[in-house]
Amino acid sequence: MDRILILGATGNIGGLTSERLAGRGAALRLASSREAGRAALAERFPDAETVQADWYDEASLEAAMQGVNRVFVVTPDFMTDERVVTPNIINAAKAVGSINQIVRLIAIPPGLTEAGLSQAFLDTRCGANLHVIAKPLFDASGLPMTYINVPGWIMFNLPWFLAPEVKANRRLAMPAVTDADRMWISEGDIADVAATILTAPIADHVGKEHVLTAPARYDYHAIARMLGEELGDEVAFADDDGPLRETMGEAFDALMIYFQHETRAYGGVVHGETVAELLGRPQETVRDYINANRELFA
Repeated sequence: MDRILILGATGNIGGLTSERLAGRGAALRLASSREAGRAALAERFPDAETVQADWYDEASLEAAMQGVNRVFVVTPDFMTDERVVTPNIINAAKAVGSINQIVRLIAIPPGLTEAGLSQAFLDTRCGANLHVIAKPLFDASGLPMTYINVPGWIMFNLPWFLAPEVKANRRLAMPAVTDADRMWISEGDIADVAATILTAPIADHVGKEHVLTAPARYDYHAIARMLGEELGDEVAFADDDGPLRETMGEAFDALMIYFQHETRAYGGVVHGETVAELLGRPQETVRDYINANRELFA
């Protein structure tokens, strides 16, 4: 049986993918850079092996990869220096020599490269600016790579950014300058795609990039209308940066720099049926997601 290492297992996508894989009976090794994170993983996934491995410590990554043949990599926004982390992962995988597949989550609009981004944007270490640095390094490594590319918003941003103010005041409160027609892809679908790829024959996906998109786009006004329809109570859009400032804290300014690029860069992404084709079912819609998480908004 394949043994799968999840780097970033305490995060949203890493944790959900671990759940999906555990449900399929996969042999899992779950990593966190902190002992507290490792302990939390051990409690959440009692049948999995858990290890402490630090992105910035190549030796710890090499130790985590011993006896593993597949790796799923999900790096966190705002704090990852891909110029250090990605070479560490590559060097560890080459030193171990048993890795048959590395699956990397990215968020890169087709055609975007590091050369097309300002230094101020790159310095935020948010979103695609992490991935345009990492992907060329992986591509040049010769390692057996598979990419899951999500050039849109993940639906967990709905409860993270929006739900508290919707629940308390029936307002979708975000700075108007951050508004755009966006594709929204659910974290559950991303995790299901990752689990499907990580349990399929390795040859089916090595060397491929799977771009996950959505058939519809929604701006803040459309999301507010949909929330109102599903909650049975009007939800109004408010041009207000206060709730976002409170949520993001010190990362607010970096996120606003990120938005200056993001609101434009993803407009040219074309929808394809990748999610439905990989999963053999329709993908989750924003309306589905609101109803499944109604308690967060109501």
